[in-house]
Amino acid sequence: MNLSEKMKQDWNRRAQHHARYWIATEDYRTEEVFARSGEATAQTILKRTENLSSPSWTVLDIGCGIGRVLKPLAPYFQKLVGVDVSSEMIDQSKLWLADHPHITTYATSGIDLQEFPNDYFDLVYSYVAFQHMPRPVFENYLTEINRVLKPERYFLFQLPLGNFSDPPLEDTIGIRAYPIPEIVDKLRRNGFTFDGNDLLPSKLSAHTHDFLFTQKIQHPSLAQEQGKISVEWIKFETCSQEFSPLDLHLYTTFAERSFSEGNNQEAIATLQSVVRHNPHHLSGWLHLANLLMETGQIEQALTTLQELTVLHPRYKEGHHTLHQLQTKLQISLGEQPRFRSLEKATV
Repeated sequence: MNLSEKMKQDWNRRAQHHARYWIATEDYRTEEVFARSGEATAQTILKRTENLSSPSWTVLDIGCGIGRVLKPLAPYFQKLVGVDVSSEMIDQSKLWLADHPHITTYATSGIDLQEFPNDYFDLVYSYVAFQHMPRPVFENYLTEINRVLKPERYFLFQLPLGNFSDPPLEDTIGIRAYPIPEIVDKLRRNGFTFDGNDLLPSKLSAHTHDFLFTQKIQHPSLAQEQGKISVEWIKFETCSQEFSPLDLHLYTTFAERSFSEGNNQEAIATLQSVVRHNPHHLSGWLHLANLLMETGQIEQALTTLQELTVLHPRYKEGHHTLHQLQTKLQISLGEQPRFRSLEKATV
């Protein structure tokens, strides 16, 4: 699959798991908390465009998810549009935004804005989306944003600033951090000017969620003359179905939180998904088995450990955990053929 297809697959999977969590990992537990987090971001956008914006504006949200920020912006603009690479996110956005007919959301390629004409939007913004996109995808978006923005209109976006960080191209959630010279170069080459105060040392943080404020100053054709970007990445092909390190961390965090809050089956289902997609994630198997044991689902724990030892016959910890569980059951229930047969299967 190519990079666009990989992004679609991964973000659809995350949205099907728990859309609010993957949009706002600290503000997902209830719709009320989630909505308040969107309101806070919307107010930041309104403050940054204060004395510049107009209720007649047409606004675009790139990486809109289910519409967390679009919804609180609804009273302030005549037309709002959201795009996301995940069709599952967009499907859920239709419900989240059902009371706002002047907001429209679309599932797109995740790499361009071909659905929209030149000089169409008054404001384009993106929040906690570009940081997950491979670098060439982000730069392609800069070219596209310049094209769809009206002359001298505005673009607000968030990116971590600081030391260079660039996960593998196929990693669709790893955090990309950008040094200031790189951001300055990309903006200038794509026809944008910017507020230098946004790039002060006090802003430098690998986890900053502040907005950079930029303005279109050149027509896209003029900007593109200053430097062509490579498009070889479009041909990139990957067959990898496994999760990235950050994926694994976030799934595991969700499972732990769910278990601590008494949502045992949600925690178990999450870990089952993790090991199904990542059979080499050995600690995930053990975590799942322990969770099953703690919730009294002994048969499933046995089956899980058996599967682990078959897939990874040299993984000593897996065999040891299975043997311990079998021994405990034999002591408490007496010697039974069922458990003898299981033990033989691990040899």
